[in-house]
Amino acid sequence: MRGIAAKTLKIVKKNTGDEIMLLDTPTEYLCGPWFGFNAAGGFHLFKNCDKEFPYTLMNLKAGNMVNRLTVEFHKALPAGLKVPAGAGSEIKAQFFADVYYTKTELNCIFFYSMKNTCDIPFTELRLFNLFDFDIGGLSSYDGDQAYFDKKYQAIVQNDGRVHVGFCSTGEFPVAHFAAAHPYELKIDARHPSLDDVILAGPDDLFSGLEWGLGTLKPGEFRIIPVIIAAGESREEFYDNLQKGIDRAKVIMPELPRIISLPERQQRIADGMIKQMNEKASKSSAKKEEC
Repeated sequence: MRGIAAKTLKIVKKNTGDEIMLLDTPTEYLCGPWFGFNAAGGFHLFKNCDKEFPYTLMNLKAGNMVNRLTVEFHKALPAGLKVPAGAGSEIKAQFFADVYYTKTELNCIFFYSMKNTCDIPFTELRLFNLFDFDIGGLSSYDGDQAYFDKKYQAIVQNDGRVHVGFCSTGEFPVAHFAAAHPYELKIDARHPSLDDVILAGPDDLFSGLEWGLGTLKPGEFRIIPVIIAAGESREEFYDNLQKGIDRAKVIMPELPRIISLPERQQRIADGMIKQMNEKASKSSAKKEEC
């Protein structure tokens, strides 16, 4: 039995205890989802880790096979931006992450959902998913190569043998992609999209995909699945990726109901959040495989 460990992202050979590191010491600036969009005449970016505009944790639930997280973003609009009458002066959005693991394949599925909870419409909504893979760990951080797979609309990184990559389902074609140096990544008003550049390896690379999700009116939400897979060979990687895609399509119809549950909209008191964080940490520590 093998699995992708949740906290550090590695292939675990359970019969021998050997591990193949894929993502060592995850970096705050290049891990997980970012959302970019236009609103009130300006470009805005919500990151999963941002000291300037941090999110508020609303609730979370950790389990052996599924983790669920809800956070809330707040951002005061700079003076001078055009705001619809009565819309207020703050951009607000809820972000939902529902992560499904498996004990049988080297893949897991992230369902990312964004809900507009203010009175200002979001246009040109983009999801960026970014990973700073270091196959083999820090000792091998600069020995990877990458490519964009047009068939699967996937970004794939490898060290010549072990492969790891991610994509969505066919309903969500990729708008832009990149595999470049982590410290050169820029997403802002001047660079609102990835640049479709794949650096020649071997090198220190991050992998990124961008999807265009259209307009998000007040009260609306968008859901997009992101499937991450790994394999000790190219063939095994694609087998696990396809299985993850198939499973994501089965689960996807349930997501609107799940993120609309009353408990997902509630903000838990700080004491409860601390207690839940402690339980989640203990749960993750006990996991031998995902």
